[in-house]
Amino acid sequence: MNVQGKINNLLKALRQQGIVYKINTQQFYSESQERLCTKLILWEDHPNQDGEVFFSKVKLLKYLAEKWKEVNEHGKAADGENGGAEADNERKASGIL
Repeated sequence: MNVQGKINNLLKALRQQGIVYKINTQQFYSESQERLCTKLILWEDHPNQDGEVFFSKVKLLKYLAEKWKEVNEHGKAADGENGGAEADNERKASGIL
């Protein structure tokens, strides 16, 4: 499973809806695990403010997928349409969903 590719596709889809996320990574040494660990930080606003912290790309992917579902459902409800099947099929074909 190409997690990074799916993250990139979701970020691109959200950006097209006007929501821009920024991701930063930090590495630190964990004494308890005796190894380097990577922390992913997701920002919607300015990077100097607190962001959502993830220690797994899979959890970040799930979070972005939930955000995409919220935006997608909100967009359909705001338009008053139920027939967004064509757009959904395009997203599925491109690997976003």
